[in-house]
Amino acid sequence: MKRKNILIIMLLLVSGLLTMQSCKQEDGVFEVKQAFTQPVATSPVVNADGTLFFTGSTVDLTWTSENTGGDAVAWDVYFGTGKSPALLQSAYNKQTITVDVIDGQTYYWRVEILDSRGVKTSSETYSFTAVNGTNPKMIIALTTTTDVLSSIGVDLAPKDVVDMRLLIVDPSDNSIVDFANTSKSADALYENFKNLPDGDYIIAVDLLATLDFGDLNAPVTLNLTLDFTQLGIINEKMEFASVMTNETPCSVFRTNLAKVTKVGAVYTITREVSYVTPPVVTWFGDDGGYTSEVTTSQNCTGQIMTGLVFGWMSDFWGEVIVSGGTCVYTDNGATLDIANQVYCQTTYKGALQTPYHIQGTGVIDNSGPYTLMTIEYTLIQGTFDLGQWMFDYGYATKPTFTAVLTLDPAGLPKKSQGHKTLNLNDKPVLK
Repeated sequence: MKRKNILIIMLLLVSGLLTMQSCKQEDGVFEVKQAFTQPVATSPVVNADGTLFFTGSTVDLTWTSENTGGDAVAWDVYFGTGKSPALLQSAYNKQTITVDVIDGQTYYWRVEILDSRGVKTSSETYSFTAVNGTNPKMIIALTTTTDVLSSIGVDLAPKDVVDMRLLIVDPSDNSIVDFANTSKSADALYENFKNLPDGDYIIAVDLLATLDFGDLNAPVTLNLTLDFTQLGIINEKMEFASVMTNETPCSVFRTNLAKVTKVGAVYTITREVSYVTPPVVTWFGDDGGYTSEVTTSQNCTGQIMTGLVFGWMSDFWGEVIVSGGTCVYTDNGATLDIANQVYCQTTYKGALQTPYHIQGTGVIDNSGPYTLMTIEYTLIQGTFDLGQWMFDYGYATKPTFTAVLTLDPAGLPKKSQGHKTLNLNDKPVLK
């Protein structure tokens, strides 16, 4: 019987612990005092992805908790960017508080209170990522993969193959508005879109550099991915498989990937792949007594000119250009220079000939409605100067070839150097 009474007393004690958090004894009678119920947040209401849209610069934190014992309210409020937030306010006598927030930052908060008998009651720790609803940030992330292993047999990270640049381009004139460039990286991150004016923008890429594989050199295919992220609104991935190679590592070549239309805080994104290459300019007029076949453009080496001496080489000289025919030149707007360089290789009666070098100078006249360019140049094969030979044997009036070129589609009156038909028996045998 005694043991049974002990068990009953123990059960009563356990029951009392479960139902009473604090109590006091008055005149031998125990009075039950309830502690605060666990606080529960009622605002802010956070989106499913953890974001919270706000305007201005503040957010209200509100919670509910009850206490039937009539204890005074004195909350400790914890708030901050760490997962264990710091004390913001102690002995706070309200159940709502205004806190300062900034766009894109994640915050954590909780509250706790002691009743008059020292019983502590705490809320759980809440969190949210603040997003300014009037001008939210959109982030564009570029990532790159390559087929370098299958292309050249060497396993390299993308950053060791190419140095990529992410461009924000104005489609009205193809000018670069902004860019993200992490040196020696195949990836890039752009976070400044919220500061750009409303309008249309092209998202493009170009190559600042690429690795030279020497004897193993081969085109490496690049696969690109764009991730567009706007907290709480946009989470979109665009993949561009085999969209470009590493063959043109300079800013004059560009690959357009997507279009973004910005209207305030709203972004519309569409996939639009296209390629921007330097324009090829056609020149009209006379080149060494023949109709010009000259064009100019750019490549990663510099300004290039193609087609000089083509008509003369095939018709007068009787040789077929089988490789080359393009030279690099420089100009300052008034003069140009073609430094001595390998120009082309030919065949004569089917036999491969020694390569030709080219060199020359010119003047540029921009005074008229169309640019006029006059170039004096020669071809050199070993120690043999073709321009000098033409002059010595009376086939030309100068020891150089002369090209008088214009951008006028109507061309110029044909100005021959006075070439007469070449007697092939007079052609020097240098091969």
